[in-house]
Amino acid sequence: MWFLFIFVVSIYPGNLIGLILKGDPTTYPGGDKLSHFVSYFFLGLLAFLSIGKNRKFKSIVIFLILFSLLMEVLHLYIPSRFYENLDLVMNFLGLIVGLFLFKLKDLKN
Repeated sequence: MWFLFIFVVSIYPGNLIGLILKGDPTTYPGGDKLSHFVSYFFLGLLAFLSIGKNRKFKSIVIFLILFSLLMEVLHLYIPSRFYENLDLVMNFLGLIVGLFLFKLKDLKN
């Protein structure tokens, strides 16, 4: 479900969350770094928790990285959206922190 949420929010031509919460779909470059980090942190954490110690772990990591990259590249073509390298960095950082916490939990067991 979280994956679908991120997909829909990412391909919406404008700020869907802003539209729902404030009635304003206007997007501004540079103002959404924390939301990128949090969204991909939870995406990574939920994905990693759902697979457990499965051998597909590496495939899931690669898929999430490619998904993050694709969502950001699509912003080049979606009206009122902006491609930003720092958004991509925050996506990757969120995934890495989620992975780290998953591994930390795994070490304790």
